[in-house]
Amino acid sequence: MKKFLAAIVAVLVVTAAFATVFAANYVGNANSRKFHVGNCASVGKMKPANRVNFNSRDEAIAAGYVPCKRCKP
Repeated sequence: MKKFLAAIVAVLVVTAAFATVFAANYVGNANSRKFHVGNCASVGKMKPANRVNFNSRDEAIAAGYVPCKRCKP
């Protein structure tokens, strides 16, 4: 029973993390200072602590972030 509950909690945590990433139109990396569209493969590799959410491309650029060369936001 404990393993089952632990699995349920793990699924909920992962779901919440994905919901946070995909809720934002753009996601920046605080270390690289690059921003990405929410579904860019680079976002999935990013540590959650380094993620910065932006509502628009202009907002990310105004904050000093540069577009990702992979997803070209």
